[in-house]
Amino acid sequence: MSGELLIRSVRPWPSASELPAVDVLCLDGRIDQIGVGLAAPDGTPVVDGKGGVLLPSFVDAHGSLDALRPGVTMIRVPVPVAEIEDALSRREQLLSRVEVQLVAVAPNGAITGMDALDAALQAGADLVGGVDPARVDRDPVRHLDVVFGLADKHQCGVDIQLDDPGELGAFEIELICARTSALDMRGRVAITHASSLSTVDPDRQDELIDRLAESDVAVIATKPLPLRKLRWGGVRVGIGGCDVWALAEAEGYTADPMIEMCADTATRGGAAVLGERDHGLVEGDRAEFVVLPGETVAEVIRERREPTVVVHQGQVVG
Repeated sequence: MSGELLIRSVRPWPSASELPAVDVLCLDGRIDQIGVGLAAPDGTPVVDGKGGVLLPSFVDAHGSLDALRPGVTMIRVPVPVAEIEDALSRREQLLSRVEVQLVAVAPNGAITGMDALDAALQAGADLVGGVDPARVDRDPVRHLDVVFGLADKHQCGVDIQLDDPGELGAFEIELICARTSALDMRGRVAITHASSLSTVDPDRQDELIDRLAESDVAVIATKPLPLRKLRWGGVRVGIGGCDVWALAEAEGYTADPMIEMCADTATRGGAAVLGERDHGLVEGDRAEFVVLPGETVAEVIRERREPTVVVHQGQVVG
């Protein structure tokens, strides 16, 4: 039956090599039981995890449909409006392997593409995208009027790419947070790149993190950012289009607990950014996980191990 699977001998999120192996039974696309020696209904597929590390599947929060990373079962993809029909077709082809969110982006981010953005959202794009409001339009308020206006019209989320560094980018973050709170869109807005967070002084950085948390605006890291401060500050954070170990190493997060933090950001964190709250390893969570050969979470991330098993909606897809 669809969404049913028994995977034997896996170790959920092992921080130490001594963690014993268990079985995981999935029914109707969700984790039904975790335990030792589990039985399954007749006809249920059975997979041997060979004592591997069990993690929630990876979430690429800013990726490409032409370069899916191993173990990714959820992805958000920015798409120029002119390419939206092809992206919708590609999403349909990948439906059994990965859940895809499409962000419609006007050419160069300019609001002169409003009609095309509107059409892309009508065609089936999931979110409206924006790009550096102060730089592409010279009128950031007007730019955000258009982006958030379309989001309200189509009752969808917003994903704005901010590459502007320093105080200009900080100003844009404040504008976005204020607009999100004013329109009661908490939890439906994300900022990708957010370069200014790593280029302002620590006090200003703390101010921006507080603003992001208060308005529940998520951050998608595609380059080194203060992940620990963002997470401890209550900001939802995901990782997009980058190698988890490379990001951890660049930030100096080389101790095992910090590597695990990065792994959590690339899995559960990314799912939360994309609006999925039950992307974990407890009974009742969606059956979205990977098995990687190794002893601990830190080891498989540090060694860039590729999954031996990938499960999406309770079915083996890789």
